[in-house]
Order: sequence, then structure tokens, then C-alpha cells
Amino acid sequence: MSALDEARKEKVMNAMEHTKAFIAAVAEFDADQVRAAAEAAQRGDPSIIRVLVKDAGVPVDARDKDGATPLMAAADYGKPDAVKCLLALGADASAKSNNGTAAVHRAAGSAMGGGPKDDKASQDCVKCVKYLLEAQEGGVDDTAALESRADDGATPFLMACSRGAEASAEFLATRGANAAATLKSGVGAASLAAASGNPGALRAALRHGAPTGTRPVGGMSALHIAASHPNTSTHSLELVKSLLDAKADPNVADSEGLKAVHAAAAVGRGAVVEVLIKVTEPDAGAEEWNALAVQKTVQAKLAAMGAGGGEKLAATPEGAALAAAQVSETCVPHDVPTEVRDAEVAARTKREGDEAFIAGDNAAAIDKYTKSLDADGTNEKVWANRAAARLKLRDYVGALRDARTAKKIDCEYVKAWFREGTALTELGDYEGAALCFFEGMQVEGQSENPDLKRGFDAAIKKGRDAMIKK
Repeated sequence: MSALDEARKEKVMNAMEHTKAFIAAVAEFDADQVRAAAEAAQRGDPSIIRVLVKDAGVPVDARDKDGATPLMAAADYGKPDAVKCLLALGADASAKSNNGTAAVHRAAGSAMGGGPKDDKASQDCVKCVKYLLEAQEGGVDDTAALESRADDGATPFLMACSRGAEASAEFLATRGANAAATLKSGVGAASLAAASGNPGALRAALRHGAPTGTRPVGGMSALHIAASHPNTSTHSLELVKSLLDAKADPNVADSEGLKAVHAAAAVGRGAVVEVLIKVTEPDAGAEEWNALAVQKTVQAKLAAMGAGGGEKLAATPEGAALAAAQVSETCVPHDVPTEVRDAEVAARTKREGDEAFIAGDNAAAIDKYTKSLDADGTNEKVWANRAAARLKLRDYVGALRDARTAKKIDCEYVKAWFREGTALTELGDYEGAALCFFEGMQVEGQSENPDLKRGFDAAIKKGRDAMIKK
């Protein structure tokens, strides 16, 4: 190659490097503009939004890496003034993000709408939903907008039910939303509302015709979920009674042959068992139909499913106790990050994890919860939810570590204590389990927590039985 060719090559290479640097700088500038618009929308500040769009030239439908627009950001945070401002500036209400959600889905499923139906935040979310529907071709009662589907099949109504947003669910239903719609997985509004743990949201769904029996093939029914889902522990009895009043069938069994009464017994909800046992057909071969008979069926089913998950413990009682104690002592919590990497991805994948858990797909639930934690590892509820899914798969060591991580983040989060105690019980560390349940009851207001008390009593009994066998 001649000296001239070498010089030309170097010139071309330098030009390419300058071009790459310029493109990177433009991309960073664009990203900053998108972030600024999204933050202004999240804050609900119309004056900043107008300056960014009209004066700074930021596209009103500028998208971030997940395909979300400022309008979606305003909807996420339930900011009606920002939604109204962006729509007036020409924002596209029908635009969808990478996961197929439009702004109306996000307003309906906003975390801000999950409180009491009459509080300001819930009503602000309803206003957002109303403005977004009005902005679309057919107006507020437009069927196409009401039934718009995200990639997982969620409609705005299903999103509201999943969030436990009673006010938004009620508003959408009165506008004609289809209460019988389901996700692609087959999960329906009653199941999603039950899993939210909000009795008001469930009543709203049922009042507008949400079927109680819709579920994935072999999956949990709404009654199973109300009786046993981690999110329903506080209002489980009220949720179950609402479903029974709506003619939910207590005799439907999941893929393991367990009915709702068995699911309630498996997580130690005695009051729920007592209500369900009165309306559930007796198990085959049961001489008497009472809580003890239900528990025997549960134990037999779990034994038939195998121990799985955790490491096999020693054959002798002494060896088992030692092995369990060793596992407990060496199972340390995960490192918890101090920053949130992507709150939107974390919220979306948590919701997908909840839906998978409801559908009985615990492996998928763990995968989604893991992705949520990758985006935001500071949320103790997701750690505890993943622990619950691991318990279902008999991964007791994994569940123990997740539960301890949730407790590390918030030592007053009672579900973390309960799941740690449950994992320790299953691992055979009955002394550690009893201590865990007892310490959980020392959390303010939890001295009479029925789940913790039952867990404590069960751990003491199992420990005593193990001593007798020595």
C-alpha cells in the first residue's frame, strides 16, 4: 500500500471515529430529552412539559428504550393535569410501548390507584383513564379503546383488577368494559382482583359480572387464590366470602387435586378452612369431614409430590436436625442494591410474576420475579413473593434466602418472617422456625397474627415429635 493510500485510510478512520462520537453525543442528548419529558410527566407539571415540547422541541411522543412515551409516564403516576396537557399538545393516546400497553392500560393499572376508592390518588387515576378514553376515536364509551389488549392480553379493566384499583375498575366497568375478558394465560378478572388483596376491587369485578370460575387449565381458581395467595393473607376470609356469595364453586380442584379448602389449610388459614369446609364436598375416604381431615389430605398430596428443591437431609433424626441447622446458619441474605435500575421494568415484571403465580406456573413466576429484582432489588415484597413461589416448588433453601433478604430490607414486613419460618420448618430446623415465628409476632401489631401463631405451634409440635422419635 502506498503512502498516499495509508494517508487516505487514516483520514477515513478518523472521520469514522468522529462520526461515531457525534452519533453517541446525539443519542445521549436525545436520551436526556426523553428523560426530562418523562420526569416532568411523572411530576405532573404541565408548565415544564409545555416548555420542553413547544420551546425545546422535544417530540411529544418521544420514546424511551422500553417504548414508553411521556403520556404513559404521566398515566403511570396518575397525573391527570399532565395527561390533559400532553393530549392537548398532540400526544397519541393509542400509542403502545414495547409490551403492548397504551397509556390507558397504565393509568388503569397505576400503583397510585390501589388505595381506597374515594381518595384523591385513586380518583386522579380515574380522571386519567377518562381523558385517555375521550382522546381516542370513539370517546369515553368506545369499545375498541376499552378492550385494547396488551401483549399478555390485559385490557385496562384487567389491569385495574390486577392492581386492586377499585375506583378505576368500577369506572371502566360502568363504561362497558368486558368483565369476562381474560389474559392470554386464561386468568380472569376475579382471580386478578382476588390476588390484589383488595376486597373492594374484587367486589367491583364480581358486581359487573366477572366469572368466578375462569382459570388456566389446571390452574388455581379465584377461590384458591383468595384462600391461599401471599397477597391475600390480610383479607383472605373477606375475599373468600365474597366469592362464595357470587356462587364460586368450592369443589374445583387444581392440577394437584387440591381444592380451595386444601390450599387454605396448606398455608395455615384456619378461619378460611372453617368457612370452606362447610360448603366443600368431603374428600374421598374421609371418615369425618373436619379441619384435621383436610390437613391429612394436604400432607398426603405434598408427600406424593416429593420433597424436591432443597438438599436431601440425613436419614436419622439427629442427622436431619444437624443438617437443617447447618443450612439455616449458612443461608445468608442476598446483597441488596441501594439504587433502583428501572422502576417501570420492575413493576411490569412483578405483575407478570404475580400472574404466573396465580396461574400455577411457579417456575415462570420465579423467572419474572427475578427479572423484577434485577431492575429493582430494593422491593421486599418481590423477594417475599419469590420465596413463596420457591416454597411451592419445594426449593426451601432458595425460599429461605429470599425471605431473609426481604426481612433484611424491612424487618417489619411480616410475610418475610412467615416465609422464613415456613422454609425452616420444611428444612427440619424446628427450633429456628419456632424462634422465627415468635420474633415475627414481636413486630408491632402482630402479637395475635394467626399465621405466625399457627406456624409457631406447628414448629413446636414437629420439633417435639422429632425428639420423641430419637
